Amino acid sequence: MAESKKTNWKTTDKRFVAFLDILGFKDSVMRNTHDDIYSKLTSINKVKKTIENSNNNESFVEYYFDSEVYIVNFSDSIVIFSKNDDVYNFEYFLVAVRYLFGKCIDNGIPVKGGVAYGEVSVNKSEQIYFGQPIIDAYLLEEDLNHFGIVLHNSVDKYILDNSESLKDLKYYEKSLFSYKVPLKYGKIHHSNINWFKMLIESKESDDFDLKKKEVLSKLNQFYVTCSGSPRKYVDNSIDLFEELLSKNIINLDKKASHNNGFTI
Repeated sequence: MAESKKTNWKTTDKRFVAFLDILGFKDSVMRNTHDDIYSKLTSINKVKKTIENSNNNESFVEYYFDSEVYIVNFSDSIVIFSKNDDVYNFEYFLVAVRYLFGKCIDNGIPVKGGVAYGEVSVNKSEQIYFGQPIIDAYLLEEDLNHFGIVLHNSVDKYILDNSESLKDLKYYEKSLFSYKVPLKYGKIHHSNINWFKMLIESKESDDFDLKKKEVLSKLNQFYVTCSGSPRKYVDNSIDLFEELLSKNIINLDKKASHNNGFTI
């Protein structure tokens, strides 16, 4: 159970940062109408509001009483900050990033991202965001060659240092997988946020083939948005998904939990 005493955000604290990049944004702006781009960005804000409203659910509040994230998006970048670095905030952060990333893909918004950990300053009123983890997350995201979210070694160390406490959490384990994933210089082993199941709408179905088809359908939608080298992101994402399934690194069998529309 999370702490029962709610705390305020500290301007500077140890926290987790996810830096997400919308792929092909400049090209999309040139090829689509202003209204189309605005509609896509609005869909991200709707997801943000769903996450912000998740604590209206009584059972969710009880478990994540003092856990929050803060989401900032501008142009082709989305940055998510955790409130602090206790294990409940870490788990809530993973769940929130996983949900937001999956919803972006579901809405036809191609994204990739990196997650880092360390001392970060977040001044909401002055809109000041500063810290090495923001840079680390950004640089890691730049290396990705697929739709995915990988963890920086700073997060790996946090996980190692807090391994015993993390074992007691409800959703931590199913939020991550560890595997070699496509980066610009080849396949490299990383911890990754497992977002694939966020694409499954028939969550109550036990039909594995149907669930797999739904995920592949969402990924295949990006083929009509690009040609040439940008298609490597689609190819690599589909290949990775099918490889993870074939090796039982991830599965589509466990039913998801829902809290006020926020799938965890």
